[in-house]
Amino acid sequence: MRILYIINYYKPAYVYGGPVRSTSLLCEALAKLGAKVTVLTTNVNGAGQLDIPLGQAVMVDGVEVFYYPIVPIPPRSFFYSPALAQACHQKIANFDIAVLDTFFTHAMGPAATACKQAQVPYIVPTRGQLLPWALQHRRLKKQLYLTLFGYRYLNEATAIHCTVPAEVEAIAKLGLKAPTITIPNGLEARRWAKLPSRGGLRQRLGIAPNDTMLLCLGRLHEVKRPEIALSAFAMLKQKDNVQLVYAGPDEEGLAGKLRAQSQALGCASQVHFTGLLAGVEVLQALADADLLLMPSIMESFGMSALEAMAAGLPVLTSQDVPVGQWAEAAGAGRAVAGTTEAFAEALQKLLAYPEQLKIMGQRGQALVRDRFNIMAVAQQMLSQYQAILDLEV
Repeated sequence: MRILYIINYYKPAYVYGGPVRSTSLLCEALAKLGAKVTVLTTNVNGAGQLDIPLGQAVMVDGVEVFYYPIVPIPPRSFFYSPALAQACHQKIANFDIAVLDTFFTHAMGPAATACKQAQVPYIVPTRGQLLPWALQHRRLKKQLYLTLFGYRYLNEATAIHCTVPAEVEAIAKLGLKAPTITIPNGLEARRWAKLPSRGGLRQRLGIAPNDTMLLCLGRLHEVKRPEIALSAFAMLKQKDNVQLVYAGPDEEGLAGKLRAQSQALGCASQVHFTGLLAGVEVLQALADADLLLMPSIMESFGMSALEAMAAGLPVLTSQDVPVGQWAEAAGAGRAVAGTTEAFAEALQKLLAYPEQLKIMGQRGQALVRDRFNIMAVAQQMLSQYQAILDLEV
């Protein structure tokens, strides 16, 4: 089977967090299952650009990837790339099925049009973009896009890919014609179970071996509500031996605000910032941490929480993080209201029983092995693709 993925950013653009990790893992797993997988993407890398050959095939962990130049015009989140748009028209006819992970961005129109002209079925992963809270963010622009183009692109899709049931419900309320398929993100559980020795990041940050380390893993962005984690931490009755670490790129200049907040709360010496971590650095952070905090106001899935559980780390998330709800159901963590008071209360209770945290971490690893192993997820996806192609005959 010849599968084409079109996405605005791809590894090693890890600054974009979960989507880059989940998409690359799926593409690699599909290739291991025997599919021929090609990715069309751009060289965007946050505020910069990837130093990588452009317009030619690059093998990235078993996947053929073509990177095309981004044109840095505002809004940057539109990912304007005429070269990528041209490549869609040139290459799509060579594939059996296409996955257009480009909704609300420049490549969506050219890719959908090229699929229609070449009679290649396409799937649209929504990544939470059609959930109510997401549609409210920049609401007028999104409504205009949906009215002019978006609803047509979605209705002409062969399927819409959802990772959680909440997405299915939201799409049903929009009255779209395309059917939905529900398959979660996955990861390579064995990789996350093999952690470095504890202490590397602690030594770098000056955190004592016996201190409790709370970890916020992922980009610093307003939707992640990092200030709630800090406020809840400051409310702990006994926090002398507790440290809070923010591990991720600062997209919106929030680190300065958080430092000022920690100064005002009297805990600045216990709050740390690492910047972007990648590869083994992420594994080191998880090895050194005792609990993951994720108070996001909106998450389509929650890859950082899934990775934490795979590494044996319990999680405390808001109820807006789907993975957090799975964790709570499995006894691998807590999912609470996304308020400072709720996080502070849950944090106080969790830290009171350190042995229970270890048990929760073990349950999280079991959950990931049983439900989110990437090869099983990729097999589900491949079966869905084959079913679609069988119907097209």
